[in-house]
Amino acid sequence: MSRMRRLAIAGGIAGGVAAGAAIAVGVPRYLARRTRADAGDPYATEPFELPPTNSMRTVTTGDGVDVHVETVGPEDADLTVVFAHGYLHDASTFYFQRKAVAEAAGRGYSVRAVFYDQPGHGRSGPLPRAEYGIDDLALTLGDVIDAVVPTGPLVLVGHSMGGMTIQAFPRVRPDLFGPRVKGVGFLSTSPGGLDTVETKPMRALRRLRRTVLPLLKQITGTGWTPQLIDRARLLSGDIGYLVTRRNAFAHEDPPHSLVKLVERMNRHTPVQSVVGYLRAILDHEETATLKEFGSVPVLVAVGDSDILTPPQHSRRLADAIPGSRFALIAEAAHSPQLEYPGEISQLLLEMIDKSAVDIDPIGETNTAGPQRRLRWSPFSRHTHAEE
Repeated sequence: MSRMRRLAIAGGIAGGVAAGAAIAVGVPRYLARRTRADAGDPYATEPFELPPTNSMRTVTTGDGVDVHVETVGPEDADLTVVFAHGYLHDASTFYFQRKAVAEAAGRGYSVRAVFYDQPGHGRSGPLPRAEYGIDDLALTLGDVIDAVVPTGPLVLVGHSMGGMTIQAFPRVRPDLFGPRVKGVGFLSTSPGGLDTVETKPMRALRRLRRTVLPLLKQITGTGWTPQLIDRARLLSGDIGYLVTRRNAFAHEDPPHSLVKLVERMNRHTPVQSVVGYLRAILDHEETATLKEFGSVPVLVAVGDSDILTPPQHSRRLADAIPGSRFALIAEAAHSPQLEYPGEISQLLLEMIDKSAVDIDPIGETNTAGPQRRLRWSPFSRHTHAEE
């Protein structure tokens, strides 16, 4: 009875906030609106489950986690871009950027991209302990690079928690960062202080940290309790969809396919990962390391309606890195790479152009200047955002 009571408390706290928010706005009314909106979804035919891929492999980290890694582009490319996703997401969050790299490689540009699922996310193995830190993620990034990109120049791109991972990378793996990293992109992230953000989602994370984390630490040895909570979350369906729509997108009527993609990533992240990263995110503070990025081109981009890592955090990050470029994406929330993929992809390409001018079409002479720019913008702002 004691175990069952703990399960009920943990599951109730983890799902109660979401259920309450959904009921408050009226689930049935919204579901009817969603059905009508599907026909106008500009991404309805995108095969999010089947992105362009050249290779798949598993990399085992130093602490024994099997990390799922996928690549696109030629193995012998002149430059490799490594993408690190954020909390509760997986590599699918960079779907449009992956298509952009595949298109660039198909047009003869010597560029390759690496996408991996952080430990405890997507198709990677579970966390090896109750709590996991940003330093652990930075070491994982190093393990992926050692195994998949052992030589050659690199550009690192991180979204949210992935950006925090990259911030710690110069300190954790200076042997890789200094000689090889030629550019960095930070999307919707923070250098620290998220424990003071007064938005509903961040207050909910603090409550989870105070309540569910101690409970999971007590019952995690039983093995079956976290799985039962995950089963309940997988059945949340429409409620989870509605909460995602309200919190993850700036536009009041975002494309159904994008909401479904983000909701799927959130819902399939095990509760052990949901809770196991809370301390790392809320306690993250990496300001002292930011000066290390001043020697390479850096892009800092954030949505103006981000309520998870508010714009002032990205502004503070950019201010701490001399010469960095700050981009505020209008009408975007926490995942601008999904909401406005053309704009984010173009910003990333411009940063990559500054990082390595030798990314040229095969057989052409290297000539710097605007005429060498390759536009990665086949996906413009969807029509809903322009109305």
